[in-house]
Amino acid sequence: MALRLIRAFGSLRGIYSAPADALAEAIGNKPYAQDVLAAAIAVARDIGMLAMREALYGEPTEPGNPRLRRYLVRRLSTLREECVLILYLTAEGLFIAEDFYPGAQCSMVTLPLRSTVRRGFDLNARRLVIAHNHPSGNPEPSAADLRATRHCIEVLSALEFALDDHIVVGTHEVVSMRDRGLI
Repeated sequence: MALRLIRAFGSLRGIYSAPADALAEAIGNKPYAQDVLAAAIAVARDIGMLAMREALYGEPTEPGNPRLRRYLVRRLSTLREECVLILYLTAEGLFIAEDFYPGAQCSMVTLPLRSTVRRGFDLNARRLVIAHNHPSGNPEPSAADLRATRHCIEVLSALEFALDDHIVVGTHEVVSMRDRGLI
């Protein structure tokens, strides 16, 4: 079974990031075993992700925090389309919540400013961190990423939100726009 999955997805990372229906198809035509194993892999993946996110609650979530960066790599690096993750923080930088916005099969993603601001007010957040992935694996911010970040800062600051960072996630690493002096 393991060899069949490796052949189908190329690596453990490929298995980890595969949707449940693709796992079921790769497992083969034993309907009961197929559904159970696909569901077990998907549940194990989700539990691991929830445990990593849970470790962030109530913690100071500075963008340079290694735990945060590991979480972002695990959460976003295996996705096949460009997606956005918004982290909402208190004025003290404590993690409150996150919103995930799936992308499309295109080379850039749109930052969902209206829903981000609305949710920020609902949560009484004061600070935000934006993260998104580059499916190519290259975490270098594009010119479009920089333009979108500048626009985001203008909108958020007018509404008394601080953008702590915009982090771009590649295959195994992240690039912080704050660390690069781009924010």
